[in-house]
Amino acid sequence: MVAASFVLCLLIVASGSALQAATGMGMALFAAPLLALLDPALVPGPALCAVMVLSAAVAWRERLAVDRRVLGLGLLGLAAGSALGAAVLVLLVGLDLYRLFAALILGAVSLSLAGLQIRATRLALLLGGTASGILGTLCGVQGPPIALVLQHEPPERLRATLCAFFAAGSLISLAALALGGVFGLTQAKLGLELLAGVPFGLAVAPFLARHIDRRRARYAVLTISTLSALALLLR
Repeated sequence: MVAASFVLCLLIVASGSALQAATGMGMALFAAPLLALLDPALVPGPALCAVMVLSAAVAWRERLAVDRRVLGLGLLGLAAGSALGAAVLVLLVGLDLYRLFAALILGAVSLSLAGLQIRATRLALLLGGTASGILGTLCGVQGPPIALVLQHEPPERLRATLCAFFAAGSLISLAALALGGVFGLTQAKLGLELLAGVPFGLAVAPFLARHIDRRRARYAVLTISTLSALALLLR
């Protein structure tokens, strides 16, 4: 990765990390579309590496608030969805996935803005986990489906459970990509380069949290995600 691209990637990952660590959401939706614009090779595998490390750090920090029942059901669905997503990715390898990626992001944003009302039942958690697995494996964005299911949980539980889900889910998705032959040493090296931005984001997050509320952060993430997806469509 050339120096200019590395600096841009560092800024993108650091900004996404700060948003998620401060508000409980935003890393994948913010970073993945922008990283794909810089270099398609950074999505999904390398981007998932950054999401995994960041989410594990936040989940450990707030581990007492994790809802283990919700986490278990969500991860069960995610494992199935990741396998399906990897199979689809293998079938589509070599094709231009920009439009598919952009459509998935716009769909996720639309559902989030629509404020879809879903109760966190067993079936909803399984389906939300499955959809997150498919979306995450295809384009590195796991959050929207499971976040919609959990959107009415208390803020602390929501943030901690989602980050625990993203940490384990990213690992599952990476394993599925590796088994599908689309994540190897080259992608792992790119992922390690992206990790350089995570500590900066974690360091900035406490200061950011004092000046931004969850509602404003959410709409900022969704706006940037929409603009990024539109840029992918017009590329």
